[in-house]
Amino acid sequence: MNRLTLLGTLLLSATSVFAGELELGENVRVLTLNGEPVNAFNESLGIGPGSQIITVRFDALYEATAEDHEFVRSAVQVIRFEADGNERYILQTPRMDLAQARRFAEDPQFQLTRSDGERVAHRTWSRDELLAELLAKP
Repeated sequence: MNRLTLLGTLLLSATSVFAGELELGENVRVLTLNGEPVNAFNESLGIGPGSQIITVRFDALYEATAEDHEFVRSAVQVIRFEADGNERYILQTPRMDLAQARRFAEDPQFQLTRSDGERVAHRTWSRDELLAELLAKP
């Protein structure tokens, strides 16, 4: 009986840690969440309350011609935001054609919103910007 009680308590505490959700839009590829690798095929990620740090990139396949396809990928970006418990967040990019995607990949601007459409304050760095900022600190 004590084992069942302990198991139930552990399961309840585990589900409350990841009560929030980060839904990923089309062409958004999260590589890591708080330093942990993420499956490339995930469409959503469980997140806990507090600071969230994700590495992400724009990654899309376009039909360039009837016979040819083109991958468009951005450099990896690092995004930090504060999450509330039990909230659903959506990380997405605007819909675009191939020419727009090529321009977007040069300087990706991901949109982070709550499920109600309200924009979420966040900070984004390229890997080089983040490294430079970290090295500049004493």
